[in-house]
Amino acid sequence: MDKMSGLYITSLSGALTAAHQVQRTQASLADTMTQLATGLRINAAKDDPAGLIAQELLRSEITASNAAIKNTQLANAMLNVAESGMKQISNLLIEAKSLAVEAANTGAMTPEMVEANQAQMNAILDSIDRFSGTTNWLGKPLLDGSMSSKNGGALFQLGPDVVSGQQVTVPLESTRTTAVGRGGGRYASLADLRSGGAASLASNPRLADKILESAVSQIATQRGAVGAEQKYTLDPNIAALQDTVVQLTAAKSLISDTDFAEAYSNMVRDQILLQAGISALGLANQNRSYAAALLG
Repeated sequence: MDKMSGLYITSLSGALTAAHQVQRTQASLADTMTQLATGLRINAAKDDPAGLIAQELLRSEITASNAAIKNTQLANAMLNVAESGMKQISNLLIEAKSLAVEAANTGAMTPEMVEANQAQMNAILDSIDRFSGTTNWLGKPLLDGSMSSKNGGALFQLGPDVVSGQQVTVPLESTRTTAVGRGGGRYASLADLRSGGAASLASNPRLADKILESAVSQIATQRGAVGAEQKYTLDPNIAALQDTVVQLTAAKSLISDTDFAEAYSNMVRDQILLQAGISALGLANQNRSYAAALLG
């Protein structure tokens, strides 16, 4: 009789083989159950070292891209506030121009009427300076010149990497009465339209009108530049980043997410193998009882 088919007590290779197979099946089943419970194929580095590296790099890119989207949205919101302040100033300038045109009608206007218009002009100029100083974003003034081109403008980080190619600068020039309207005269500005100024309504309504025309054009140009930056830079950037996040998330899902159909199939397979292995281990262990019975 073949010795390998005999009965042994101290060494039973069949039982050991069955036990090892049961252990391997239990480990495989545990891994599969973890995948099903977490929805992730990679739950530890040992599950797929190369896949883990790719997964973490993609996670980093997704997180950075989402931060860039938020940055761009905040930039858009900030510029909306700045443009809103400039719009109010523009409305005031247009009203001021009507006062200058009226004051030039010296044949019908009395000095008292011109003086009344000048009082309105002074109030308008005060409001422009107030808007210039109080239009702010999270406590940061926007129209006082602190973000002018001379001071570097407002810097926005629009990409997932902190490099100059993923940043834009939007200058916000001062809208104070001392800074606006200089095109109307060599040294003139809106401030000269105040009572007693070189371009007050009583002294020089023609110069006042030129200064106001220049100021209206200056504010409109700045509003247009801000709007163009929003329409052609910020809005497309948000759309592009959102598409990038979708594609990166899909790639990460392919690498790290559980294939539930495959995992469930593996679970059923392991359960069957585990039951079979336990049965085989029980049968193999019976040989020891048979061997012991022969000694009785």
